[in-house]
Amino acid sequence: MKTWLSDIIKEEYKQWKAGNIVLIGTGTGSGKSYFIRNKLSSYAEYEQSDILFIFNRKELHKQNKEQIELNNNYRIHTTTYQEIEHQISNSGCYDFTPYTYIVCDECHYFTDDSSFNHNSDLSFNAIMRLNNKIRIFMSATGSTLFSFICNSVNKKTKVWEYRGKRQFNQVASLSFYSKDESVKRYIQQHFNGNEKIIWFCKSTKKAAKLHNEFPNSYFLCSNNGNNKKYLQLINDRTIITDGEKITFDRKYLFTTKVLDNGYDLKDEQIKLIICDEFDINTMIQCIGRKRSLSDDDKVHIVLFNYSNKSINGYKNVFVDKLKEADIFLKEGVAGRNEFIGRFAQKSNYIIYDQPSPDNKYVSDKKISTVKYLKVQNDLAIINEMLDHNRELKKIREGLGEKSRSDAYMMYILELMDMKSCRDLDKIYQEQDLGEYLDSLLGKRLYKQEQKELIERIAIKDYRGRIQKDVNQIDSYLRSNNLKYAVASFKDNNKKLDDGSDNPNRGKWYWLVSRFE
Repeated sequence: MKTWLSDIIKEEYKQWKAGNIVLIGTGTGSGKSYFIRNKLSSYAEYEQSDILFIFNRKELHKQNKEQIELNNNYRIHTTTYQEIEHQISNSGCYDFTPYTYIVCDECHYFTDDSSFNHNSDLSFNAIMRLNNKIRIFMSATGSTLFSFICNSVNKKTKVWEYRGKRQFNQVASLSFYSKDESVKRYIQQHFNGNEKIIWFCKSTKKAAKLHNEFPNSYFLCSNNGNNKKYLQLINDRTIITDGEKITFDRKYLFTTKVLDNGYDLKDEQIKLIICDEFDINTMIQCIGRKRSLSDDDKVHIVLFNYSNKSINGYKNVFVDKLKEADIFLKEGVAGRNEFIGRFAQKSNYIIYDQPSPDNKYVSDKKISTVKYLKVQNDLAIINEMLDHNRELKKIREGLGEKSRSDAYMMYILELMDMKSCRDLDKIYQEQDLGEYLDSLLGKRLYKQEQKELIERIAIKDYRGRIQKDVNQIDSYLRSNNLKYAVASFKDNNKKLDDGSDNPNRGKWYWLVSRFE
């Protein structure tokens, strides 16, 4: 049963005082914005006080502003973090004086947008200095920021915390993939009716490519300079309101993470969400865009399966960024320049140039503590993934099972408290292999046919060499529960069935058999 934020806070919001900090970490769809727009605003009306409601996306801002105006709620004023940062950059300050409550919606913005937004520290630091205001930070994925706030504020500062257990009750099934073709086959086999599908792509280029490939689809990306050539693909009426529904009226929506917390989609026809994002918080925000309208309104989730090699690649990047930041803190610019040397072209968003009032960058560099903490947290998650996978590898070896590169998959499975998941690549690979093996039943496979089978199965050793031994192929089929066997026999027949000489006499052939 869903737990609503209003039921968690009850009447306690009436005890919040100036200078207090409120951390709200309940899940997506738990009524955080509803609480601000209704409960808190009603109390603000009684107090004759005002609320500044801050958003991280233009569309989320627009959506909430329309709802607030529809309800004639004059106590809530809205803006975006970007507007606050723009004013601070241009004039040195933002005027918070009219407001009693400063509400930071989707506050993971301060950490999760840090890799491409170098100004988020401006709004965060300005809000944290408002010791005469009630500052409210809300996010389903704000644990990193919440930890930083709790550890950094004055001990005399009262911090109210409201958390809810993260729930994924709306997830009907969980699958993983690494090949786009696997997802396309999955859609063709299981979602070829009137179901709607959202695909969150890691790159704008991929989202545009899929949009062009699939008719009856929409495309969304952020409106920035890097995406200029793709903006013509965007339809202004992609997201529509139809009665109680907030939805799109085509089968497919291909989007970047610009949609990750820009909309609350409400449509029971949305049955499949695919997400390519590696960052756990971003992934959770993406799949949380669909709001369940009932207990039966569930969605199938397909995630990109990052290999252990890819995860280690991310780990190395994070380790380098933290090391560079640590050297900068200890040895300054000179020490940092000596360290980066050959990596000088690589950016490190933890270290940034402080913008000056004339909108130019001064040479004095700063460390973003919040972004530093975000990278630390991401690194801790990666280490947890890999450590857990190493322990799982030992268990599998003890059971005689082969090693698997599935640290990401197993981490998500545990995070979502799911009992099982599917590997779409493996399912379709085995399906295709089964069809191929069926075509070989009863046929004698000599050298050329054996070569084709070897290349089709493509078993490799730890050095990447293709294995050609029939016993290894047979062992592979059995260990993967494919219900096929391969054995080798010598052809001793002198004649063929038509009475002619047997050209393969004395040669070894393979036979494929199937068992139930």
